[in-house]
Amino acid sequence: MTVEARSRAGTVPHMDTPVFEISAIVTLAVLASWAASRLNIPSIVLLLTTGVIVGPGLRIVDPDALAGDLLLPVVSISVGLILFEGGLSLRFHEIKGNQPVVWLLVTAGVLITWLIGSVAAGLFLDIPQEVAVLLGAILVVSGPTVIGPILTSVRPSKSVASVLKWESIVIDPIGAMLAVVAFEFILIGAEGPGGQLVGQVARFVVGGIVVGLAVALPTGWALRLHLIPERLIPLVGITAALIAFAAADAVAAESGLLATTTLGLALANARQLRTEPIVQFSEVIQTLLVGVLFVILSARLTRDQVSVISLGVIGLVLALVVLARPLAVVISTFGSSLDRRQRIFMAGVAPRGIVAAAVASVFALELEEAGLAGAEALTPITFAVIVATVLIYGFGAGPFARRLGLAEKTNEGVLIVGAGPVERAIGGALGEAKIPHLFATTNRRDEAAARMAGHRTYYGNLIDHQIPWDLDLSGVGRLLALTPNDEVNTLASRRFAELFGAAQCYQLAAAPSGPGIEGSAADIGGRTLFDSELSYAAIAKRIDSGFEIRRTALTESYTKEHLASELGVSGTVLFAVRGRQLLIAARDDSRPLIDRVGAGDVLLWLPGTDGNGSATSSTPVAASSEHVDDV
Repeated sequence: MTVEARSRAGTVPHMDTPVFEISAIVTLAVLASWAASRLNIPSIVLLLTTGVIVGPGLRIVDPDALAGDLLLPVVSISVGLILFEGGLSLRFHEIKGNQPVVWLLVTAGVLITWLIGSVAAGLFLDIPQEVAVLLGAILVVSGPTVIGPILTSVRPSKSVASVLKWESIVIDPIGAMLAVVAFEFILIGAEGPGGQLVGQVARFVVGGIVVGLAVALPTGWALRLHLIPERLIPLVGITAALIAFAAADAVAAESGLLATTTLGLALANARQLRTEPIVQFSEVIQTLLVGVLFVILSARLTRDQVSVISLGVIGLVLALVVLARPLAVVISTFGSSLDRRQRIFMAGVAPRGIVAAAVASVFALELEEAGLAGAEALTPITFAVIVATVLIYGFGAGPFARRLGLAEKTNEGVLIVGAGPVERAIGGALGEAKIPHLFATTNRRDEAAARMAGHRTYYGNLIDHQIPWDLDLSGVGRLLALTPNDEVNTLASRRFAELFGAAQCYQLAAAPSGPGIEGSAADIGGRTLFDSELSYAAIAKRIDSGFEIRRTALTESYTKEHLASELGVSGTVLFAVRGRQLLIAARDDSRPLIDRVGAGDVLLWLPGTDGNGSATSSTPVAASSEHVDDV
């Protein structure tokens, strides 16, 4: 489209240059993702809305004019990279005992969804049956970009989360393969040779798996022998994914998605292979690509395409949600170790994501060029189903899981790194205030002491290359890194910032730096707990002196001013409990915690000293803080 034509169409003047459009797409994608996280709503909803506004709405962005024939190939490669990142997160031990469930979901479950989706599309939508069959194939996919946030928010049992994660990643290339089969059937026709379709499927499966494994072998070998400089490891991983995608796609259309998934899966499960640098870089790329792709693909919609969305979409969505998904789960989980509640929850989680949008966009264009009637409706209907399923499952999965008793009603609980006397003193005080808490340590003696005291514990390393899959974080949404090792606290805070968010990761103040050391490990870790003077050593000293953490409820007659006088100069308010909500004192708070509490709040506080080493008020004697931490 020329500049003059686009101006006549309503494009804002001087806003149709490639530099502006590319910058606008990236900026809008990031802003929409950020706003969604702040509003606690599915990011896809804002991303799609943003794309529709700047595309068919205001006509500010025109992806087809911007990228031309390169647009859809770039979209396909981007989806391949997203699935590569997903494959890197798959570990076979996660689904131990539930492998049959996963394989049935991505085979029998896929066929059930395809059949019901195709029939429903033909019944409820004004499209040819051929297009309905293709639409049904496209809509079998889910995807890690939509399942991941739901699992992070709900945190169901480990077995259910692992099965859903595996299904969401493995099902994407399978759905793409079915779409290819349906597409070829439409072009060949019912009278065409059946062997051609069989050959297409064989090339897709063999090409994708063989190419993925073939690229994984030299990549893994180079990583294992440390032949790649550390700074180049992420780029080598992405390059390997691009090579696998291109090579497989040359064998069979869209088989690159299977190749990149296979590559990621092979690298993730190879022994003595450190993939952390690739994973960290891939996660950033995935987040950016998902945002940009949704904005671009929704911006490609035209007003005519949007207008074809009818009430029939509601019937299609209901068929997929109420009939197809539950039936697929019932058949796939029959005879498995999953209990009834877990099966019901799985039947209520199957949102559609970026793979469905990308595949629909690719095939819709090719069918339109082939002159097939109804092809123009494929993309807008797919986007409508994506939005509907994301809204249904994104907002409904949490309450549904809590109703089934598979998730806590709040995530106010804390994960405490360390289990020594100081950590147990803080955790014990939180427990008495009815705050869920979990101790995690690599010190057997400390873990046993915490467990014998009636606390939830986890024995294992939390600062490994990934968060342990068997760590039960139900009801937990914050991290308190309380060990005497500042480096361990920092690493744990950085690791769990990926899961909880940096604002919910806290660590004790670091010990003063030695001569010649300008900074401390805490400078790049979590938020500093309490204040800069209350380090592990300072708390341990008070406990050794007989102090213990007190719990005081504020009332109309006993106010925070009364408590402030009792705290003295060196007393410290550590936490406040308001109903089921936990407020944590941190050094970077704009206002001290004691200034933000009132009647009805319960405060946990540590008495200070009077200058002679004695408590400012009488305090019962607590356990000794003698402790050796070997995390």
